[in-house]
Amino acid sequence: MIIWLLHNWKGYVRLRLHGYSPERFLNLCNARGLEVWGILCNRDGDYEFYMTVEGYRRVKPLVRKAQVRLHIIGRCGLPFFIYRNRKRWYFGAGIGAFFILLYVMSLFIWDIQFEGNYRYTYDTLLRYLDTRNIDYGMLKSRIDCEDLEAAIRTSFPEITWVSARVSGTRLLIHIKENEVLSVIPEKDETPCDIVASQAGTITHMVVRSGTARVSVGDEVEEGQVLVSGRVPIINDSEEEVKAYLVRADADIRAKTSREYEKTLSLLHRERVETGRKRKGFYMKAGQWSFTFLTPVKEGGEWDYAMEEQQLKLFSNFYLPVYFGNIRGKEMASYERKYTKDELLHLSKAINYQFVENLEEKGVQILENNDRIETSVSECRILGNLITEESIVKTRPVEEPMTEPEETKTAE
Repeated sequence: MIIWLLHNWKGYVRLRLHGYSPERFLNLCNARGLEVWGILCNRDGDYEFYMTVEGYRRVKPLVRKAQVRLHIIGRCGLPFFIYRNRKRWYFGAGIGAFFILLYVMSLFIWDIQFEGNYRYTYDTLLRYLDTRNIDYGMLKSRIDCEDLEAAIRTSFPEITWVSARVSGTRLLIHIKENEVLSVIPEKDETPCDIVASQAGTITHMVVRSGTARVSVGDEVEEGQVLVSGRVPIINDSEEEVKAYLVRADADIRAKTSREYEKTLSLLHRERVETGRKRKGFYMKAGQWSFTFLTPVKEGGEWDYAMEEQQLKLFSNFYLPVYFGNIRGKEMASYERKYTKDELLHLSKAINYQFVENLEEKGVQILENNDRIETSVSECRILGNLITEESIVKTRPVEEPMTEPEETKTAE
């Protein structure tokens, strides 16, 4: 590759050799250290080969000695290209302007990338950079990477490590977020009762603080006190001497029943492809954009999908030019009734979504029943689930009514 570049930079010629002793001529060139390559013998018995311009200038004594003749049949390389196009100055000016423009574009940032961010989204970090006047199209020389790293660590407590660097026309920011909470939440010690969040039958109960009001197997109603935050002190006569308030704490699970209902119209709008398609492309450079789509004779309802890419010359040399392909397909809409199989599939999908939401909250499904009821114009999808789940809910402690001091004295 390097030799090929040197040949084109200095220029070389293609020669035809014929005469008394062409083999002797080639041996003499080799003995004098003259570079000859690409030797071919044509049908007439003549030889064709390549030689550098410098070598061609030194070959004249060898031609006389070997009694051969040389004819130039081709001139290649940069010197000959410039000579042939010496009157086309605008061509050279265009090439020069292109490289000047390329250099100017390389002085700006055209792409910003974040890596390692999970807690903070790309848009959040990009908006923060905007508050520090760092955005697409700014000069690379205006970015102080060390200052930016310190500012990000200060503004986002959950980010423990930041590395910012400029590569080509890209600003690359690598961050590492703290996996441990930076602030430990304060424990709430406010006295409270634990009440039932819904009706059910207690299946599991572990009390850590407070006074239990129910036991395993009891049926409870919504709002009923399960564990009281009022702990009485009893003397030997089993009389309450004093009571103090605590924050009730317990794990209580109960067997409960959940129901859901969804009403749907039997008629629904369905969209299908007609088979007609459109193709096109678009380009965007800054505020300027151009879109081309194949024309259609009649209007219709079309769905479009677009794939966008940013133009780059090398791995990190991005330019503020975007291009992409556009694919469109015509859609037709019509109304029709759900079939029995479709209603069954829809019922299963609704049931699956409802169950999945419960399981994400730690609810255990014991029984799962659903049914479909249809009328002339609509259908009802009903579900009933028997579950086991936590029914713990806190509520401020309710102090018992005490008799006024005057009444006690009178007695």
